[in-house]
Amino acid sequence: MGVHAYNNVVEQMTEPTAHTIVIKRRPKVKARPRHTKGGKVFTPKTTLQEEDHVKQAWEEQVGKTLDCPVEISLRYSPTETILTVLESPHNAKTLRGDLDNYVKLTMDALNEVAWVDDKQIVRISAAKVDANGSTN
Repeated sequence: MGVHAYNNVVEQMTEPTAHTIVIKRRPKVKARPRHTKGGKVFTPKTTLQEEDHVKQAWEEQVGKTLDCPVEISLRYSPTETILTVLESPHNAKTLRGDLDNYVKLTMDALNEVAWVDDKQIVRISAAKVDANGSTN
């Protein structure tokens, strides 16, 4: 095997795998939990149905559950959602909480302080890093 061929094989082996799905329908927001008169909390039916639709799209288009660090990219348009999940080479384990919960706390704290309404936010970038700022 020549040097170029060997380098190509090594690059292919170390290249993270990406999984992309397209959900062909207008995206919906997650509705807030509702409360019954008896005080029980429940998720609205429309939210459960939309979550099921997204799950089904993943199962049909990818069909596996990943058990490794992942990076996600989401793109929302009026007609579809495009989701890409990358099997990440990074493995920052210094924070135990879910990344989306850190983001949500920060966004809620700054709503009406740093911006008028969180509807203004059009892009979010977040990452878990170690104490040195590295994701490895």
